[in-house]
Amino acid sequence: MITISNETARNFLVNYQGLNDFGQFEGYEGVKRFMERVRCIQYDPLNVVGRNPDLVLQSRVRGYRQEMLYDLLYKERFLVDGFDKVISIILTEDYPSMARIRKATTDELVGVLEKRGSSEALTILDETLAYVRENGPLPANRIDIGGRAEKGGWGHSKLSSAALDYLYHSGKLGIHSKLKTQKVYDLSERLYPPEILSAGEPFSDEHEFLRWYVKRRIGSIGMVWNRNTGAWLWHYLYSRHPREEIIRELVADGELTVVRVEGVKEPFYIRREDESLLGKSTESTTAQFIAPLDNFIWDRGITEEIFGFKYSWEVYTPAAKRQYGYYVLPVLYGNRFIARFEPEKNNGKAPLAIKNWWWEKDITVTDEMLAAVGDAFRRFSDYLGVPMMKNEDWKGIML
Repeated sequence: MITISNETARNFLVNYQGLNDFGQFEGYEGVKRFMERVRCIQYDPLNVVGRNPDLVLQSRVRGYRQEMLYDLLYKERFLVDGFDKVISIILTEDYPSMARIRKATTDELVGVLEKRGSSEALTILDETLAYVRENGPLPANRIDIGGRAEKGGWGHSKLSSAALDYLYHSGKLGIHSKLKTQKVYDLSERLYPPEILSAGEPFSDEHEFLRWYVKRRIGSIGMVWNRNTGAWLWHYLYSRHPREEIIRELVADGELTVVRVEGVKEPFYIRREDESLLGKSTESTTAQFIAPLDNFIWDRGITEEIFGFKYSWEVYTPAAKRQYGYYVLPVLYGNRFIARFEPEKNNGKAPLAIKNWWWEKDITVTDEMLAAVGDAFRRFSDYLGVPMMKNEDWKGIML
């Protein structure tokens, strides 16, 4: 067991996530290297100033553009759409290892289809698959097999759309490309390398899979405690007691290290191979804009406990009840959260516009800090491919 200060814990998480030294990751290779470290980033279709995966990557990868992620997903197939922490983007090489997640997801989907009055979709799976085999790649609006669902409400109105969704969850179909957020489906066998599809699940039993999966999820964040929080979302991981048994085993086997943070009752866990980062300081004066569903803040409790920053994504909160705004991005400076802001939806032509900016209460604003924020706005504008706003405009909102 290792005992560290709060400052050391902050440094570790910032360094692990590659947020301390802008330039550690660069271009396409930088995206690959970061993904090889965390293995998963969460997907969300909302696009105000880019979608969540793009926002995650722009804060780590110098020169990042949204087409890089598209190319790595749908041209190079280095990455794949899937399910890990809910809807996620994962490494294609991890696809065989995630077979149990696909199975658990499709098992759950059977009940969902029943509630939506779409169970009949399960009777047209072979027909739908054959249609894609003959005519694909196709979006759902180009396929109409089996008529409509029995009842309305949330979910697919066409049975063929529900069947496509099931086949995608199961792994028989993959995403050929996307038209904005609309999936274009094709057979997985036509999309992914033969060695990936023929590999088969590499685990002899569920216990072996869980050892791999628990350690992998810790590696997606860097340092985690064993509370039922957003860090452990989705199948196999959200039940504390089975997870606790696996963590105990991994600690005993030397694969995880127990870390105590001074003043925090709950122990944390890191991978043994990441211990060297515990002694690394964060002297960077870089500012970064953090995605709402960033790996760095998956566990809101850790963010509040370690960084003293309370954050809630309020997109689904009624406007009258929001404390801040609809789509608010935290601002990291060195190893501290100094502010948060709500951007206007960007159309890809006009300079970035800011609705509101909120400094944290205990922050003393310095010239150095303002210069770092200005540099962050320049990089963010480059990422969006829009002109940089005038200095007096962004400073006028903050000061």
